[in-house]
Amino acid sequence: MKRFSKEGKTLICFDFDETYFPHQCTEEQLRHVRSLEDFLEEHGADFSTMWVTGSSVNALQEKVRKANLRYFPHRIASSLGTELYYVNHRGEWVLDEAFAQRFPVDFLDRVNRVVKACAYDQIPLEPQPGFGDSRWIRSYYFLEDNLTSIEKISQYARDEGIAVNISKCNPQAGDPEGAYDIDFIPNGSGKAESIAYVSEQFDFSLAHAFAFGDSGNDIEMLRIVEHGYVLQNGTPQAKESHPRVTEQAYAAGILEVLKK
Repeated sequence: MKRFSKEGKTLICFDFDETYFPHQCTEEQLRHVRSLEDFLEEHGADFSTMWVTGSSVNALQEKVRKANLRYFPHRIASSLGTELYYVNHRGEWVLDEAFAQRFPVDFLDRVNRVVKACAYDQIPLEPQPGFGDSRWIRSYYFLEDNLTSIEKISQYARDEGIAVNISKCNPQAGDPEGAYDIDFIPNGSGKAESIAYVSEQFDFSLAHAFAFGDSGNDIEMLRIVEHGYVLQNGTPQAKESHPRVTEQAYAAGILEVLKK
């Protein structure tokens, strides 16, 4: 599998799960994905592409094979924007080690203290599948709809000097119905932070950048660029939180915007 052959100066960022990659992988959905790939390759001299995803590297590779994708983007921010890779012309992923050098070495200890404090307060956090695949993220489910408990989780994270992303789960992506994603990450990481870092390092203009997502953990990413869109298949939380929503779903919604 190769990378898009050319690279331009307009940064386009895609959430992966239920945005670039449709979990159902129906024939119609994949036909739109192929059309999106063709469009991005044809206009490669204009665009620099980036996947910004909660998926780990291992999970991402499995999904790429499932959808039989043909191209990697120019950059990949995996594990909720905590690991940043450059993809070379041979399709090889090269880790940007400088990005993670800003993170605290005792990050996992801080997460463990937060989880223990939550357990003491009878706020049960359930580890998600793939827990521990990355050094810089620990993801849990919170299976209750209790805003007081959610605020306590946020406060414990602030007390430990780490970030936490809390958003309603998306059952279409395989998450439990009615649950919350609780993602602990280092300060200075995340979807929006990884885009800001890439823009600064490689001289992309956020005023001309685009981003596409489908869920609550994409909102900051959509807001950091000038042109951010929630796809029509997005969660109710995402659609209520962001003003721009595409008319079509998945890759068809992305194409709808980029062709204009």
